[in-house]
Amino acid sequence: MLRKTIKAAAVLLVIAALLLGAAVLYVRPAETLDLAYEPVSVSQKLLDIVKTRKPEVHLTGRELNDLVKMKLAERPQLNERVTIEGARLEQRGDRLTAYVNLKTIAGVRVGAALDFALEWKAPELVVRHTGTRIRDFTVPPSWLTLDPVVVPIDDSAVPLVKVKAIAFLDDGVRIDLGLK
Repeated sequence: MLRKTIKAAAVLLVIAALLLGAAVLYVRPAETLDLAYEPVSVSQKLLDIVKTRKPEVHLTGRELNDLVKMKLAERPQLNERVTIEGARLEQRGDRLTAYVNLKTIAGVRVGAALDFALEWKAPELVVRHTGTRIRDFTVPPSWLTLDPVVVPIDDSAVPLVKVKAIAFLDDGVRIDLGLK
């Protein structure tokens, strides 16, 4: 009887180990990502205004990607259990998807897609977390909820100019400027 119990426990341990291994393989990142970014040139944007003679600045999807990655790099610890190691962002209108590589406190690396809503609240661009997916699995909000990422749109570089509005385009944003 004891022998059967030991064999059953051993089989259950092997099954549990196989399931855990399969889960770790399932969630691992599919691509190598980092938090490297290129600074966005404010002076170049000002030159663009002079060239086009329109009081607006366009940020491409890549520039928006760089601004958000800059903020993520400043605060890679998402919560006490999860750290972000890399990201690639795609923006469509007021929606943003961040494909990220995360590392848990247990050392498990996870590839996930985090969905965000973009919102203009003068003078800041607010990036609000709306959901997370790991491959085909939707992560419950109770497992991972992120605070909003606030990207200040610094209009202090030109003392007489203020940001009036931000329009979310298919690939980037348009910042409308006005006089203070």
